[in-house]
Amino acid sequence: MAQIATVGLWHLGSVVSACLASLGHVVRGTDFDAARVWQLSAGSPPVYEPGLAECIAAQSAAGRLSFRATCREAFEGADYIFVTFDTPVDEDDRSNLEPIERAFEEVAAHAPSGVTLVVMSQVPVGSCARLSAALSARAPRLNFSLIYQPENLRLGEALETFLRPDFFVVGAEETAAVQSWERLYESITAPRMVMRWSSAELSKHALNAFLATSISFVNELADLAEICGADIREVTAALRRDRRVGAQAFLRPGPGFAGGTLGRDIQTLRELGARGQRPTLQLDATLAVNRGRSARLAEKLEQACGGLSGRRIALLGLTYKPGTSTLRRSHSIEFAQLLSSRGAEIAACDPQVKEPLPETRGIRLCADAYEAASGADAVALLTPWPEFRALDLARLRTAARQPVLLDAHNFFDDLEARRAGWRCLGVGVGHQPEKSREARAR
Repeated sequence: MAQIATVGLWHLGSVVSACLASLGHVVRGTDFDAARVWQLSAGSPPVYEPGLAECIAAQSAAGRLSFRATCREAFEGADYIFVTFDTPVDEDDRSNLEPIERAFEEVAAHAPSGVTLVVMSQVPVGSCARLSAALSARAPRLNFSLIYQPENLRLGEALETFLRPDFFVVGAEETAAVQSWERLYESITAPRMVMRWSSAELSKHALNAFLATSISFVNELADLAEICGADIREVTAALRRDRRVGAQAFLRPGPGFAGGTLGRDIQTLRELGARGQRPTLQLDATLAVNRGRSARLAEKLEQACGGLSGRRIALLGLTYKPGTSTLRRSHSIEFAQLLSSRGAEIAACDPQVKEPLPETRGIRLCADAYEAASGADAVALLTPWPEFRALDLARLRTAARQPVLLDAHNFFDDLEARRAGWRCLGVGVGHQPEKSREARAR
C-alpha cells in the first residue's frame, strides 16, 4: 500500500485518484480550484463518467480516498505525487502547461525528499527533461525520481481503460524509478513498455496523430464515396478485413475529431517539425481535412433546407462524445455556433445537458428529441448517444416541419429512417439502391 497525492482533479485526476484507491493505495487529491476540491469531497465528480461517482463514494467510505485544500496537505508523507491535470489547449489546440508548471513549483516547496513523481498529464515532447531540470534547480534538497506515464483514458470508458489497459507506456531515465512505479500496479497484468522520457512523450503524440490521420483519411474517402455513388460503410468493412488494417481500425466517418486531445498532439508534432525545419505534410493535411468537416455538414443542411437563415435546426446530442457530460471543444457546440452564424435557430437535447451553461448560450435546451424536433426544418444527429437508438423515427418525423435528417455518424438505419418519411443525409453514402443495416452487414 502506497501513500499517493494527486494534483489536478478534473476528468483525469478524479478518475486516477479513485482508481488508484481501488487498487488499495491511500490517495489524497488536490486542485488549485477550491470549488472542485469541495465538490469531490461531497462525492460529486466534476464531469460525468460512468461508474466514477460510485467508485469515489466506495473508496472514500473505505478511508482510502480523500481530498485536501492545499498541496502542502496532500503532499505530506507522500511516496508518490501524480500530476493529473487535463492539459488545457487554446483555440488553435496548442498546449498550455501553466497548471503543470505551477504543480512542480508546489512540489519544490512541499514534497518530501525521496518522492517519485508520476506525470500523467499530456505534455509536449521534451517537457519531462525540462521540468525535471527546473525542479532540481529550484529544490536541490529534494531527492526525487520522475516517471512519465501518458494517460490513455477515454471519456465514457475511463475506469475500464485505467484498470484494464491494453498496455502501459513508462517513460523513465533510471531503473530504480521504474521499479518504484511497478509496485503501484502489481495487480494489473498489462504489458509494460519502458522507454526514455522523450520516446514516451513522442509515443503519445504519435498514437493520437495516427488516430487523427485515420479519421481525416476516412472522412476524405467519405466525400469521394458520395461523388461516385459508393457507400463508405461497405468500403470500411472491406478495409477492416485486411489484416494489415485490422478490425479495430479507427475508420468511422463523421464530423471529424474534436475535444482538443487529438488536435493538441497534431499541433505539438507540427511545432516540433517547424523548430527542426522539417516539413510535416501529412500532419498538415490531417488538420486541414478536419477543419473543413463542420462546414461540409452545414453545406449539406443548407442545400437540403434551401438555406439556413431563419431555419429551425434540432440537434440530437451536445456533449463531446457519448458517456460524458463535457462540452469542452464539442463538435456539436461548434456546429451549433456555425449554424447560428448563418442565421439558423437551434434547439437541442442531450441526456447529460439539462440546464443552460455558458457553452449552450443561444441554444434552446429541450427535454427530449421530440420537443427539439417540434417545428424543425431539419434534425441533425451530432453525438451518437445509445439512448437515441430507441427514438420512434416516425413520431420524430411527425414533430418536424421538414423531413431532413442529417446523420453525422451514420447512426440510424437509413432504410428505416426513409420508411419513416425522412430524407436521410448520411456521411459517405452515395445515391444507390437502399439497403438496411442488416443487409450491408451480410
